[in-house]
Amino acid sequence: MEEIQVSLGKTPQRRPRGVRNVIVAGGVTVAVGIGVALWQPWLDRAPFTVYQVAVQDAEYTRPGSSPGTCVRTSASEEERVILDEEGTRLASARDPREGEVLGPEFGEFAGACLFVARIDGVTGGLGTYVMQWGGGTKHTMSEEDLREPLEAQRERVKTWKRENFQPAED
Repeated sequence: MEEIQVSLGKTPQRRPRGVRNVIVAGGVTVAVGIGVALWQPWLDRAPFTVYQVAVQDAEYTRPGSSPGTCVRTSASEEERVILDEEGTRLASARDPREGEVLGPEFGEFAGACLFVARIDGVTGGLGTYVMQWGGGTKHTMSEEDLREPLEAQRERVKTWKRENFQPAED
């Protein structure tokens, strides 16, 4: 007679391959998701150039080197600095020595002097920046505002009203 052995213990069962693959795929998906969230490839981190327009009343300017230009008699060539939110200096430039005399299409600011500061190499993708002019008050600006094209800023000057402006603070 043959002897039959019966075991009451469970035989280890292997997990089906499909379940293991789903677990691995889920882990990879989570890791990739975290990596993309940290990297944020949709942000343009390339350095960009900022243009900032400023207007000086005619009484504080004198004629420039050629017709239609002007030179500030006060606060000329002040430094504009762009910082990140922690206060790290990202880029800076000096205001230009000469500007452009504004024509009648600039309404209340006709005859004033328009200066355009160009600041190269501002790190992109930070969202919020801090701008300081001449060591004075710091102003928070969005990246969208800093990236505004020069022509759009010039057009906006045409709609400015004197009553909306106060003298610059140091």
